[in-house]
Amino acid sequence: MSDLLEGLKDKARDLIGEAAKSMNLDDLKRMLGKLEGGDEGDRRIDADVTSAVPLLDSERETIDQRLKARYGDDLAIHYRVDAAILGGLIVRVGDRYIDDSVSSRLGQLRASLTGTQT
Repeated sequence: MSDLLEGLKDKARDLIGEAAKSMNLDDLKRMLGKLEGGDEGDRRIDADVTSAVPLLDSERETIDQRLKARYGDDLAIHYRVDAAILGGLIVRVGDRYIDDSVSSRLGQLRASLTGTQT
């Protein structure tokens, strides 16, 4: 077993060495920056806002201000209408998802009344 582990260590060391030879220092810094979350070029996120009816300009402006205050002025916000949500909003920003729609709340109420999970 020890010989097998030593063989794997050698192969891993060789693989890393070959990868290092094939990339330059800038590539390595860029990749490390991505791993550490410091590469600003890849951190741009968009927001999707779904409503049951078209929002008024004043409502969009309020949403824009609040989201940009939290996520930055370069946040791109996309609006869409989906009557199936019945009311309220669904907001997705990056990997955050907030569902405050009437259809979601009705589903939660149904689940609590029937004792089932949706």
